[in-house]
Amino acid sequence: MSTRLVEDPDELAELFGRDKHLHLYALADLEEPYWSASQWWRNGDAALGLVGLPDGQTIVYAVSSADPVGTLALAREIADQLPPTLITGVTGIASVFGEAGQGIVWQRGYHRFHLTDRSLVPAVDQLVQPLDRSDLDAALALYQVDPGAAFFEPTMLGLGTFVGVRADDDLIAIAGTHVLSEKHGVAGIGAVFTHPDHRGQGLGAAVTAGVIHRIGDRVDTIGLNCTESNTAARRIYLRMGFAQCLAYDECETSGSSGS
Repeated sequence: MSTRLVEDPDELAELFGRDKHLHLYALADLEEPYWSASQWWRNGDAALGLVGLPDGQTIVYAVSSADPVGTLALAREIADQLPPTLITGVTGIASVFGEAGQGIVWQRGYHRFHLTDRSLVPAVDQLVQPLDRSDLDAALALYQVDPGAAFFEPTMLGLGTFVGVRADDDLIAIAGTHVLSEKHGVAGIGAVFTHPDHRGQGLGAAVTAGVIHRIGDRVDTIGLNCTESNTAARRIYLRMGFAQCLAYDECETSGSSGS
């Protein structure tokens, strides 16, 4: 088979829909505003997307549960066509771009979890309240406490999924979804963050549960991501009814290492 650009998002929806719980992000990226700002390549069951985000950034998605080895080969083939960016890919993806001459800023391993037993999700804590676009300034102020600790874009507040906890009118814990597609029935919980002064009180679990209850009747497949090193969070997610389903890598490239 030969590598080609994909013109029909339904073609990729069929591929990724075989394992929806593994491809929450990819399925959501097949909708607008992402699709028209993106490019996707495919070779057999291997797939890779250069996905355009609403703020103008691009990220690479290079996960295919149907052909992980082929996806690495596809990434190797087109690496020189991709700009420096954040990459989510099958295990070993950073090595592919490093071998292609890209500088690697950082790399780390992640685990994907998906919700398999909703009966284990705690009830909504009375401290947890829904958030919307009017809470943007408070959300930005909280994330700024530790920049880069949680991925958040202002457009995410428009999904109607975010919740938070306040203390003395200040937002001290927050969570929502990175992506949500009612068409494909998937959501990826993300942007979970608790102020360092208020950790150890169960607020992260409380806001995560709050998001699940807020979106539970909108999608049938809910997942989230966790770094390999965050064993405490992984234990919490397992107690809440999540099951680990995928190991993958993320990295950031900086362009040609020789430039």
